[in-house]
Amino acid sequence: MWQNWLVGILGLWVILMPFLSLPSGLARTLTIVTGIVVAVLGFWSASGTKAGGAM
Repeated sequence: MWQNWLVGILGLWVILMPFLSLPSGLARTLTIVTGIVVAVLGFWSASGTKAGGAM
């Protein structure tokens, strides 16, 4: 469940990053790292979801 919250927070981070006036190299690195983390958490969350959605 915490993965969903973290993905949401990382999404907000990506939205705000262009407005933080970071050097382009740092901004690029942070964007790549954030994308990797979001992808890993997304796939991890999807792999833990049971088919059918029944609880």
